[in-house]
Amino acid sequence: MKMPKDVTTRVIHEEVEWDAIREDWNTLYASSPYSSAPLDFVWLRGWWRVYGTLYGRGGLRVVTVWRGSRLVGALPLYLGCGVGGSFGGRHLRFISTGEAEHEETCPDYLNLLCLPGEESACVNAMWDEVGRMAWDRLEFLDLAEGSPMLRGRTVPRTVRPFSRGSCPVSDLVGGFEAYLQRLSSNVRQQSRRLLREGAGAHFELIGVEQAAAVFNQLVKLHQERWTSDGKLGVFAAPRFVEFHRNLVAEWLPVGRAVLARLSVAGDPVAVLYGFVTGQKFDFYQSGVRRETAGPLRSPGNLAHLLLMRALTERGVTAYDFLRGSSSYKQRLATRENHLVGVRIWRSTLRAASHRLIQFAGRVAGKRQRLMRSH
Repeated sequence: MKMPKDVTTRVIHEEVEWDAIREDWNTLYASSPYSSAPLDFVWLRGWWRVYGTLYGRGGLRVVTVWRGSRLVGALPLYLGCGVGGSFGGRHLRFISTGEAEHEETCPDYLNLLCLPGEESACVNAMWDEVGRMAWDRLEFLDLAEGSPMLRGRTVPRTVRPFSRGSCPVSDLVGGFEAYLQRLSSNVRQQSRRLLREGAGAHFELIGVEQAAAVFNQLVKLHQERWTSDGKLGVFAAPRFVEFHRNLVAEWLPVGRAVLARLSVAGDPVAVLYGFVTGQKFDFYQSGVRRETAGPLRSPGNLAHLLLMRALTERGVTAYDFLRGSSSYKQRLATRENHLVGVRIWRSTLRAASHRLIQFAGRVAGKRQRLMRSH
């Protein structure tokens, strides 16, 4: 394809080459309307260090688009290998996706980073480069529904976006009181009651000195709640813990990560963890004590409300609960954003082999379930 004047593309395969454009990436990220926490260089590079050795054996495939010497677009991809040895399939994915379920980081709002006005040039260049890569299966998950990646003349005809659910969002424009007025009268009344009942509790945004200890409390509270239901909990995975411990260490000092704690009589009953991108906060994970002393009926919901109030004072105008349909998210949200995914299979021997292995696995799993039910 003939590229627009002075627009070039480069696919990065080596870590040292990726590290060399860190400042260019940060400049692009600061100006792109499609920026999200999982597209930040720190998140992506941290994931590759922790997970890349296991999942990214096919290597980096970071697509970069340049206008002259200026980075105007970037798409962070990698080539992973599936099960089945050499016939397992080569999977092209976003960096920070493709992990085993027990340790997946579940990033939302993945996208093409590009400058305003450069969407067309970047999308066309990106799909051209993707088309030249050697892969059997392409899987781009949890894109914002309006992603520019889904528009453009080079988008493959086989692209058929499918739903990946929605992210409930609380609109905080105008401050906390304005947010409460947007809720239904019933939820608003319940929220005000929670705030009154929690007047004696202690809520705090955690600083650098306490970050490591409070992160440990988050892990402990989260795991206690999940293991009591006979489930593992996400923090049972060492790589998951390492990735987020590193992220907190890098982001909390600069205000990109937030840890908030709610305590009763000095005892932590809820810890919330998330990220700030521009004027938006993404709630990522929590640890909440199921049984609490005193009048607190819902320490988790109270902690969310108090964190919303605190963040509005820092200029945050949206509180995104990220993907999920939990009832408390639906109650506290005032709108939602939809996410989509894209999958493409190529007609290759590896792809056919991988799909056959997947089918055989599903059949075997169904047979085992049927045997257990008798």
